[in-house]
Amino acid sequence: MAVGAGLRQQGHQVKLFDGDIKKIPLGFDYYGFGPTSPEYPAAVEAMQRLKIAVPAPRVIVGGAHVTLNHESCLKDGWDCIVVGDGEYAAEEAFLTDAELIVAPALPLDQYPIPDRSLVDLSSYTFAIRGFAATTVMGSRGCPFHCGFCSKNNTNVRLLSSGRMIEELEIVRKMGFKAIAFPEDIFILNRKRTEEVCAYMKEAGLLWRCLVRADLVVKYGMPFLEMMAESGCVGVGIGIESGSERILKIIGKGEPLATMKQAVAMLKQAGIFVKGFFIVGLPGENQESLDETDRFLDEVKLDDIDCKIFQPYPGSPIYDHRDQYDISWNGTPLKHTFYKGRPGDYHGSIATSALTTERIVEAWMYLEGKYKRWDNTIGAVK
Repeated sequence: MAVGAGLRQQGHQVKLFDGDIKKIPLGFDYYGFGPTSPEYPAAVEAMQRLKIAVPAPRVIVGGAHVTLNHESCLKDGWDCIVVGDGEYAAEEAFLTDAELIVAPALPLDQYPIPDRSLVDLSSYTFAIRGFAATTVMGSRGCPFHCGFCSKNNTNVRLLSSGRMIEELEIVRKMGFKAIAFPEDIFILNRKRTEEVCAYMKEAGLLWRCLVRADLVVKYGMPFLEMMAESGCVGVGIGIESGSERILKIIGKGEPLATMKQAVAMLKQAGIFVKGFFIVGLPGENQESLDETDRFLDEVKLDDIDCKIFQPYPGSPIYDHRDQYDISWNGTPLKHTFYKGRPGDYHGSIATSALTTERIVEAWMYLEGKYKRWDNTIGAVK
């Protein structure tokens, strides 16, 4: 979780900290947090530690979790909460006494390119096929409606291809030869993708991204071959479950046949394919677990990420859990991880057919059987 302190544009010292909350540097007048939902409890703990100081600093919070849940976050003791985009709202948050700032959602091209000089990028051990890599985020939002994801996330904004190329050229000149695009669906706009790919081919960059199966199938093999020729060495694709029934429950909007076809096409194009799966979705039972096992055995993905379902505030399943076969006790965000290790991961949910413990066992089984822990390709970690 990154923490910012100070205001450089006003002549103040600025420091970005990304580490143990117990080691956050003290003595700054202002602190800013941008936690995701799993990080939010830690952000609250860090804020409470900082407020003990005399005089207490002004502590601001923003980001996706706060934007979706600002009414509940107001009760946690923050000096200021920023709802929406933080690029320009951050300055107002630091320089005024406002307790709540609602920022407009501007076209992404109107925001400045991130100042990477504030971050010690060399401290991140991130590589793609042995080349030092960094990230470029080219969009916000997703137009689809999966039940486990935010219902307020469907307003999609894209950076233009020209603006993306401008940022890519900056990171290339910084010495990076590989790029990861962590946005929800990199190929959402075909023309933009083609224009960015043309640049990356000319620049000799390796890259990976996230795609969606139905778009892969729709665009066809020539498009995928173009991606591969431009340096795309790997993609991640959200499959979620090998059970057609579960996919319908969560509103995935893609049948398994489309998933299988997309994976086959990507592999035919020579692109490394990593599939994302969730264990313990509403309605999960032994039959659906077995279906996922058989799907994975048949499709032969290059790698997988398999997670225990985490209900997030703002998602349809969380907000309307009485309409789903799902249950949890207490506050599930206190029992979540981004990524788990075998033997060191616990869940907080159950279905009518599966206990929490059984869901954890199923996750361990699938990860143990299909995850490439010794992935030497380095294309999609």
